[in-house]
Amino acid sequence: MYLNDQERATFFKLFFDLLYCVNKEHKIVRGFGNERHPKSVDSQKAYQVRVKLFENPAWIEDYIQKYGAELTEGEREILLSWRRYFVMDKFVVMRHLAKYSVFMTFGDEDTTRLYGITGLNHPFADFFDKSDLPVMVDAMILPFRDKIIYDGLFLAHNIGFGSGIRSSFTELYNISKAKFGIISQLPFDDSNPKEIPTPAPKKPVKAAPGESREKADAIAPLITKFCEEKLGAEFIGVCLFALEKLRRKRPSPLLKGKANTWACGIVYAIASNNFVFDKSQPYFMTAQEIADGFGLSKGTAQSKSAEINRLLDISYFSPEYMIDSIRESQEGLFHTMREMEDLWRRLK
Repeated sequence: MYLNDQERATFFKLFFDLLYCVNKEHKIVRGFGNERHPKSVDSQKAYQVRVKLFENPAWIEDYIQKYGAELTEGEREILLSWRRYFVMDKFVVMRHLAKYSVFMTFGDEDTTRLYGITGLNHPFADFFDKSDLPVMVDAMILPFRDKIIYDGLFLAHNIGFGSGIRSSFTELYNISKAKFGIISQLPFDDSNPKEIPTPAPKKPVKAAPGESREKADAIAPLITKFCEEKLGAEFIGVCLFALEKLRRKRPSPLLKGKANTWACGIVYAIASNNFVFDKSQPYFMTAQEIADGFGLSKGTAQSKSAEINRLLDISYFSPEYMIDSIRESQEGLFHTMREMEDLWRRLK
């Protein structure tokens, strides 16, 4: 899952000399170093130079023209492949496999792609454990002979994905893998995607008039009582809003399952989306306490919450499921994450 010593030495020789020479020519940042092949570099400055370089990839050809006499034919081919086939984008790190980690681009069913990324000094799994995935990163991937690598400079976003968006990511991952496979070399040909059979639609279950209203009326008092006693009145309106959204679905999922299980799942889902499980919050409560409040096991509460998140597409990008105080404190985050919100709307 990472380069051998010889491959790694070739990459660092080419890549950081390229950055140094480009910076010297175009004066992108100050203090990037005084030698072409330093033993170490300032990663923050290197990141700034790299972004500017690949906004102007023709600079790679200028470098080859100026320093080509120092390069082997194989090294020139590597540099030219970077100029032509680099991908600098936002990715979601989805899987760690035996050969590589899988980066997924943002898109729809036709434009999402999966790339198998080989590490440099270490597997990418050393940065993010399997339990941390999915993780969003700003990164650049490059062809390197028969592999795809990242350049060692990436920006990770500290964003927790709700189960709704994780489910959408998984669905896109599976569709892209079935149609295009995991891309392990650049360039690649995706002109003939495989056809994915469309499953037969399920026959809807019709409910008798008023059944979903009666069920919701049985659930609402349980939610109200728990929130008044444990979380505060601010949570009641959001939980009841979620309950009404579930009631209005056709067919309503409320028709199956017990009232206390639905009440617990709704409170759990809204609590999670409002950081109730964070000890730093004034209304901190554990998942076990919520489950106990409705006479259920923690596993049952978590399972029903996950189902509700999927049904309502609840995530940290869904401010309508946040209490007012949390939503107001997160307005800056929502503004800076506009691209993720756009993605979320496309996936809904």
